[in-house]
Amino acid sequence: MEKKIVLILTGIVLVLVFCAAGYTVYAANNPAVAAEKTKTVTDMMGRTVTIPSPVQKVVVIGSVPVQHSFIFALGKNGTIVNGLPDSFIKQGRWKYQYVFAPNLKDQPGMQSSTYEPNVEEIMKADPDVVFTMDPATVSTLDKSGLTVVYLSWVDNEDVKKLMTLMGEIYDQQDLADDYLDFFDSTITRVNDRVAGFPDNERPRVLYYTHTSMKVPHKIGDWWIAKAGGISVTGTPRNTDSLAIEPEQILKWNPDILIVANDGEISAVYNDTRLSTVNAIKNKRVYITPMGAHIWSHRGIETPLTVLWAAKTFYPETFADLDLEEETAAFYRKFFGHELTPEQVKEILSGKAKV
Repeated sequence: MEKKIVLILTGIVLVLVFCAAGYTVYAANNPAVAAEKTKTVTDMMGRTVTIPSPVQKVVVIGSVPVQHSFIFALGKNGTIVNGLPDSFIKQGRWKYQYVFAPNLKDQPGMQSSTYEPNVEEIMKADPDVVFTMDPATVSTLDKSGLTVVYLSWVDNEDVKKLMTLMGEIYDQQDLADDYLDFFDSTITRVNDRVAGFPDNERPRVLYYTHTSMKVPHKIGDWWIAKAGGISVTGTPRNTDSLAIEPEQILKWNPDILIVANDGEISAVYNDTRLSTVNAIKNKRVYITPMGAHIWSHRGIETPLTVLWAAKTFYPETFADLDLEEETAAFYRKFFGHELTPEQVKEILSGKAKV
């Protein structure tokens, strides 16, 4: 009797195994069945979005490089099926987008020069998810039946919410948590060294675009302060960018000027209107580094920006900080990419060209 029971149970187990194997083969040959596994996430507009699990194909619309960089940091470069928009390609500055994700070179752009999505091209790509930081794009693509996830970075540390959401979407929560730990520990490391400096010993810093006379992002005020400087544009404002005048720069008389494009260095030094500014007299005009994105803008590399700025502001205090090794270690850990020493230097120079 016991032998019969064992045989029966063995038979049931074998049937279940064969059924499972058969379903796996069937699902592999029928993508619609395989895609039935879904989950819901809450995007940064508060919308509940149902997405496939796992996510295998995504399109990014709007501020493409910054959103790409979060995907790179989760090791999911291969899921991106859009290339850089023409407006970014023409800048010739986004070399490391292609270094970190070579598959981008063969992908079409999916938006106009004014950031409107090319719905037809996106539909043709048949993505699991479309990412965007533009509310109007959410509305447009929703109406087309596409699955859209809204991302946002308004407040200084929204990066944490953004990274947590991306980790959830890609089932990479552990890696997202590692990044958040790195973010916080990096800021703490710098703060521990600069916290005791009185205001009269801190450099007054202006981060701006000289050719347009604009401060491009409020995030500059944040990382300048975290690195121990005083941002001359640090007073609260409602707009992200800020228009300024040469006369205002003269009044601020910053000790350090930071720009995001190497072509701006000569423009700054050749502008006779600013010749009396301390930063120009003391040759303290710097280019922000640029990797997957411009470090000084909102992006995945923000903690590295704080390290770079701290060493730039206080070269003696941070003499032991090996910025090249810190940079290489970051991309190794989060991007899974081993940069050459020459590539690290090129990123830190801010002068990389495609």
